[in-house]
Amino acid sequence: MIPAELSIREPLFRWIQQQTGLYITDVNQGPVLLALKVLATENRENQDNYAALLINGLIDPQPFFDAVTTHESFFLRHRRHMEVAIERVIKPLLNQGKRPRILSAPCAQGEEPYSFAMLLQDNGVNPDRVEIVGVDIAASSIELAKKGCYRRYSLRQVPESFISHHFRVIAGEMFQVSPFIMQKVKFQRMNLLTESLARMVPGFDLIFCHNMLIYFDRDTTVRMLGVFEQLLAKEGWLFVDSTEVPHVGGVFEGETLNGVRAFHKHGMKKAELNKHLQTTFTPNYDPRPQAQAQTQPQGLPTVSVPAVVEPFAPHVVAAKSSPQPVEDISEKRRLAEQAYKNKQFEESLRLYDQLIDQHPLWASWARLGKARVLLDSGEELEALETAETALSAKKMTAGIYLTQADEADAHAIIVLVLHNKGLKSKLAEHLKRVRHLNPKHEVLRIVQ
Repeated sequence: MIPAELSIREPLFRWIQQQTGLYITDVNQGPVLLALKVLATENRENQDNYAALLINGLIDPQPFFDAVTTHESFFLRHRRHMEVAIERVIKPLLNQGKRPRILSAPCAQGEEPYSFAMLLQDNGVNPDRVEIVGVDIAASSIELAKKGCYRRYSLRQVPESFISHHFRVIAGEMFQVSPFIMQKVKFQRMNLLTESLARMVPGFDLIFCHNMLIYFDRDTTVRMLGVFEQLLAKEGWLFVDSTEVPHVGGVFEGETLNGVRAFHKHGMKKAELNKHLQTTFTPNYDPRPQAQAQTQPQGLPTVSVPAVVEPFAPHVVAAKSSPQPVEDISEKRRLAEQAYKNKQFEESLRLYDQLIDQHPLWASWARLGKARVLLDSGEELEALETAETALSAKKMTAGIYLTQADEADAHAIIVLVLHNKGLKSKLAEHLKRVRHLNPKHEVLRIVQ
């Protein structure tokens, strides 16, 4: 057991990273501390004792994992990635008489794998001809995914024609995925880092891993990519979020498929489907030191408690393969802010999400805007997580487009949520950052 005189925070954060890969810092510790407080109270333990029970394996960790991991996504979030994968990966494999295998990891509440099955059908491919698997560490997310019932908020970027074709309205504003699509996706609760190699049959032709690596430090990212390397088929493909592209080099080689960056294994024999790859060049960037990059371990590195280090920030940002016009970015920013001012929260969130997905250099700025909307909408925990992600993503993109005033606002949102949740002892560091960045910030009047 951990001696009582030692602070439980550092051992707990190390344990979380070992178990889930999540790198916990002063920036993103809010949801962790809130979950610790709530679950300790429910179990009639003080927080230090409850944390010690978790670390020493004396209590079921699943409720804690469910509380500290991010669950929210939305349908068609990475539509372009999926459509490119269908044309350049799935259809060629079907033409070869193969049954492609697809993994969505993590799958949140099922939005991504269901979206892919729907797009397959819309693009003339019977989902029965493929295998689609969604996995997530959160048991609560998997249970919701299996039910296939969603709020309008989860469909905020989905055209009405798409909704009417693939969903039916139930209980007012709830939307049920069609039974046909629900039967085409299998869901499993699984810890990708520690369980997937033992529980899953390798040979996936396609892995979608969106918005997970951004929460990892360098060592855990390499560790996770080692898992994917072993799960993929010899000629399999990995798609990640555009903000995560610079951090996949080393384990995988990149190719540009119809303007979308995708990755395959080093030394992989080029399949026939790659003959007409676009020639647009996006430089690979391996964030590891040169010596380490040259001695990349094969397969999954040894599982151990990683040292807690600062998230790595690349010195360069990979050029986008198909740059968006500045006018388009400026217009989306203006419309998102205008919708927020007019209290058109759903429209504002839709535009901020588009900026996050389509313009990665503006992702931190857009996440901060999204956090403001969520806070005003009463979604305090999601606002807290989004503000923390904005600050973390700022490090990954060298702080581009996140001003000092923006950074102060992000910390202020965290302060307000922690204050409202009764975690006043946990907000001191964020309050200090607000005071340093903007001594006249309004939150300093509200929270003393």
